[in-house]
Amino acid sequence: MKSINFISLLQLLLLAREALGQSWNGCSDLSTSDTKVKKGKATTICFTTGPGTDWGLGVEYNRYSFKPIADEFSRFTLPGSYKSLVQNSDVNEDITVFTSSQTSLSFLRKYYDTTYGIFPHLTAIIDVKNGVAQGIAWDDACVFCSLDVCKENTYNFDGTAAALTEPTKGCYLDKSRCDQIHESGGTQCDLTIYVVWTGTDASGTYLTSSNNRFSSFQPKQIQDQFKDSITQWIPDIDWTSWWTGESSRRDV
Repeated sequence: MKSINFISLLQLLLLAREALGQSWNGCSDLSTSDTKVKKGKATTICFTTGPGTDWGLGVEYNRYSFKPIADEFSRFTLPGSYKSLVQNSDVNEDITVFTSSQTSLSFLRKYYDTTYGIFPHLTAIIDVKNGVAQGIAWDDACVFCSLDVCKENTYNFDGTAAALTEPTKGCYLDKSRCDQIHESGGTQCDLTIYVVWTGTDASGTYLTSSNNRFSSFQPKQIQDQFKDSITQWIPDIDWTSWWTGESSRRDV
């Protein structure tokens, strides 16, 4: 399995507090003092959306939370988000998102790029040690597509591209295709966050759901699965320009 490197927690916390305000204290369940991750138990995960990639001067943002079961491959979709954030929005800016757990957080990734379109595959890998989140990395999202629609999509909170050894790229669907999916009743372009885990929980039990992240499978398997889920809504589109075989995929 490809190793994942996590940035310094302190460095990201400083960047986040500069962008979000000094009052930002992470993501946890305020109803209990025991916030450690326990395998098989619900734990709080947050994701935050805002405009643009430069959050350095502060931005107006929205934060959402959900409680997946620790060490289960989990998914959270924000219903109607493509319509509300992209189609009906008066703000002609990129829309970015980061994920947080306890006092750990990820880099920014774009959900909507005004130049390219929607980046629909956002998988957060939460690294835990003895129940305490150590860092959050984004999974490789270019297993879904050909190289021509695989773009850099990981940013620091000051808007600069993140120079990392972990995956930084993702596949996009252009807005016209997402409009067709939405008009046909599909939800594949709504903001969706997948969550997997690695490390150990509060009792030292290994967390292994990161083995089920998309990049752990052969690209052709992932492409076929995702293509089938979309073409049931809009079967008349020729998707061969978006998907190619395994030979088109390269490691990032």
